[in-house]
Amino acid sequence: MIKKFAKTDPNMRQLQCNGVTIWAKIADTDETRIRGLAGITRLGPNEGMLFDFQDGEYERCFHMKGCLFDIEAIALSSNGIVVGIQHMSYQQPNVLHRLPACAKVLEVSRGFCSANEIAIGDIIRKAVDDRI
Repeated sequence: MIKKFAKTDPNMRQLQCNGVTIWAKIADTDETRIRGLAGITRLGPNEGMLFDFQDGEYERCFHMKGCLFDIEAIALSSNGIVVGIQHMSYQQPNVLHRLPACAKVLEVSRGFCSANEIAIGDIIRKAVDDRI
């Protein structure tokens, strides 16, 4: 699980949305973004991976190669506004999933958004300084 490493890992970020805390591992290099969640056996209920793109807001494509469980990919603007949510199945590893123009993508376990009432238009913020 990701959360137990949060206090010692500089690549972790504590996020907030609708009163829910999300512990996210940061993927902000080509290597970490390519690897993503591949090989991870599961995420805890409030854990995820935040893909941080520094090249602006563009349409993004994601696949499930190497992922072992279903996820939701939450597309975020540079201000943390949810601009899209895509459900992705590990049983279709080679399907490309298109996300709308975004600067960041938060991957969480499937069902997380509905369980926490997260929808398009909501804002996901860094817990400490309000910026993701």
